[in-house]
Amino acid sequence: MAKKSKTKKNTSSGIVVSIGVLIATFLARKILTKSYTKIMGQKPPSSNDGEQPLGRVLTWTAFSTIALAAVEGLVQKYLGKTKN
Repeated sequence: MAKKSKTKKNTSSGIVVSIGVLIATFLARKILTKSYTKIMGQKPPSSNDGEQPLGRVLTWTAFSTIALAAVEGLVQKYLGKTKN
């Protein structure tokens, strides 16, 4: 019986962490986009925009991917802690 309650606790904790990651990455993406727009004076490059230089698109993609992965990792680290 104790194992079932522990499993339910881990499942509900996993749902909370997943929702936290979803919200945090959404907000981080919004902040990154607004920051890029403010600094560069234009919207971030899109991979389907043929007029943007390839280097700019790849740089933006790499930077935003690294930043969002860091946010996701931090949220999982701090929300994923369980009290045993």
